[in-house]
Amino acid sequence: MRQSSRQTKRGATVWRAADGPKPDDTYLTPREAQDALNALMLAERAKRRGPRPVDGKRFGDACNAWLEHAETIDGVEETTLNTYRSIVGKLTSAFQTRDAAAADRVEADHRVQGGLLADASEQALARTTIHTRMRVLSAMIERPEPDPDFNVLEPEEVERVAQAMAAIPAADLPRMRNGKIDRHALATIRERRPLWALAILLLAYTGLRFGEVRALRWRDIDFSGRLVHIRRNAPTSMPATAKRRVKRPKGRRGRSLPLIDQGVEVLRRIQAAGYPSGPDDLVLPTRGEGMMHVGRVRDAFYRGLRRTGLGHLRDKEQNAIVLHDLRHTFGTLAVRKLPLTDVQAFMGHQDIKTTTRYVHHVPRNDAAEVLSEAFAAAA
Repeated sequence: MRQSSRQTKRGATVWRAADGPKPDDTYLTPREAQDALNALMLAERAKRRGPRPVDGKRFGDACNAWLEHAETIDGVEETTLNTYRSIVGKLTSAFQTRDAAAADRVEADHRVQGGLLADASEQALARTTIHTRMRVLSAMIERPEPDPDFNVLEPEEVERVAQAMAAIPAADLPRMRNGKIDRHALATIRERRPLWALAILLLAYTGLRFGEVRALRWRDIDFSGRLVHIRRNAPTSMPATAKRRVKRPKGRRGRSLPLIDQGVEVLRRIQAAGYPSGPDDLVLPTRGEGMMHVGRVRDAFYRGLRRTGLGHLRDKEQNAIVLHDLRHTFGTLAVRKLPLTDVQAFMGHQDIKTTTRYVHHVPRNDAAEVLSEAFAAAA
């Protein structure tokens, strides 16, 4: 090491590597020293937390669970998901060369994260690449595996929640400083809350992702053919004002799904409310040129749950109900009557394993009768 002509903001000397080879392996270049420091800091943090195994899962299982969560729950774009898959493949390859405990068990300790730094350093990877892989690894460690016992509301419960969302209790009446009711604010609430309630119903009766619902245009609704065409997607991460930047659906391919009677009724109610319904108009409009805001709909949904006595679903320590569970409601009801491959196509699942969760969640109502007939015939 030798001094350079530069200094830090606090006046400390910035060192650089001297010319020529290192005297021996006990010497470090500035880059190697920084990598070693990062590994020590990670190890110290891991000691304070202690090892955190993920329920005895092997590394590949944890990777698959994290990718499934990113696709089905977070609604990650296909391009981003492909990047994640590539990083997971690199991580898996890196751990195959390490000892079995570190390779096959995901533990947030210095052996894993410090080992990743060492492996990456040997491969002469860029620091940004190392950082990205470690960030993905940390996300897999912190992210619990998706609970297969997700929440499903019955259609009657969805209707009750929607009614509660549309109602305006006395406590919610907007008032001005002098205590009088703010007529302008009240008109806005009376307009928006019923539409949020209809959005909840549409999510449950179509099984669409919220980004797909808020990007729907009336040209996508085929009343005569009883179909909904999914051609666009506006992920929840996209600002509500970014109407013109909507993307293709996940997987970059459109799809169609059946429009059930309950869905038709919801759409007719939206039309009856007097909103513009031209071919290019949004099914779920806003006052401006933007799209419906997911945060407001989500908050209204949670309030509706509590007002209908379903607040305990939000209070659970694990697997608390979320807005995305309305999609699971549709999928669980659909597999009771339709072939699994059909439901996979309707839901837009790339892997049928994602669809099979609905089969495991609620068995067919007539399963006992069907099996009884099968055993009787075999007797």
